[in-house]
Amino acid sequence: MNTKQELSRLTDTDIYSLTLFALYKIKDIPEYSTLSELAYILDKDNLLKICEYFGGKTIQIPTIDELELIIYSLLLYQYVNIKNVSFEEALPMINCKEIDLRIIKTNYNKLCEILDKYRFENRG
Repeated sequence: MNTKQELSRLTDTDIYSLTLFALYKIKDIPEYSTLSELAYILDKDNLLKICEYFGGKTIQIPTIDELELIIYSLLLYQYVNIKNVSFEEALPMINCKEIDLRIIKTNYNKLCEILDKYRFENRG
C-alpha cells in the first residue's frame, strides 16, 4: 500500500495525532514528545481549545493521586471550616487512606492559610 492510500484511511483523530507528532519531530522540542496522544484523549474542539489557551506555555498536569489528595483536603476544609464539625470528627468523615493523612493535613493547613485571604459569596 502506498503512502497516499494509507493517509486516506486515517481518521480525523489520527490526522490530529500525526500533525502533533510532525510538529514534535520538526521543532525537536522534548516537551512536545507526548502531544500526539492528546488527539486520542480530547475531541477536536477541546484539543484546539487547549492549544488556543495554553499555546506557547509549558504546563505540568497533576496526577490522579495529587487531585485525590487535594479533594480530601477540600472536604476536610468544608467539614471543619464551613459545617463547623470538629477536626477530629471530620477526619473519619472524609474516608481517606491512613497513609495519605499526613499530606491531607498539610494541604488542609495550607488551604486554611490561602482561603482565609479570600471571600467567596453565593452567586445563586
